[in-house]
Amino acid sequence: MSEKYLTLIKESEGLIYKIASKYSMYYSIDDLYQVGSIGVIKAYKNFKRDTSVKFSTYAYKYILGEIIEFIRTDRNIRVSEEYMSLYKKYLSVKTLLTTRYGREVTFKEICSFMEIDESVMFNIIETISFTKSMDEKDYDYGNDKREEIDNRILLDTELSLMDDFDRQLIEYRYYQGYTQSETADVLGVSQVKVSRQEKLILERMKSNICA
Repeated sequence: MSEKYLTLIKESEGLIYKIASKYSMYYSIDDLYQVGSIGVIKAYKNFKRDTSVKFSTYAYKYILGEIIEFIRTDRNIRVSEEYMSLYKKYLSVKTLLTTRYGREVTFKEICSFMEIDESVMFNIIETISFTKSMDEKDYDYGNDKREEIDNRILLDTELSLMDDFDRQLIEYRYYQGYTQSETADVLGVSQVKVSRQEKLILERMKSNICA
């Protein structure tokens, strides 16, 4: 490999690890890094220097694409027994509390009952959801299904690149079904702040994904 590419990969190291870490529960982070490095080189070869898009923004979809192709080809995705055990407990507790309270319970209430950090439980649910999506019927997907999975992965990657406040806002609003008012209470800000920030985040995500 030329010195130019080695330097480019080194400069993109942080981005590669950020994307690869999302799937490190399935594979060695070092293996994913090597796969992601191929994406950096492909991005460099196709990148137009006269564009206003930053190279890192342009490159992450190439890095992600290489990693996902590696996962699809390998197909040996497994979820740890600990994750599965906690996920099953989560479902049981949800049913228990729904019956006890006679209403739909919130994600926060379930995690509080389980005495588990919300971000940890969220990651477990996302991991198992992703694994199920990738493991259905020997990947016999139509184009719509493949696009749905790819879009979900892009959204997950966008979340991993956000700061804590923005990520929590999107997680509460779109993954846990909180209203803007409920999200504002949890984050300790005004509803107006949530509304404005949510709009900015969605615009930024759309711009990055469509770039």
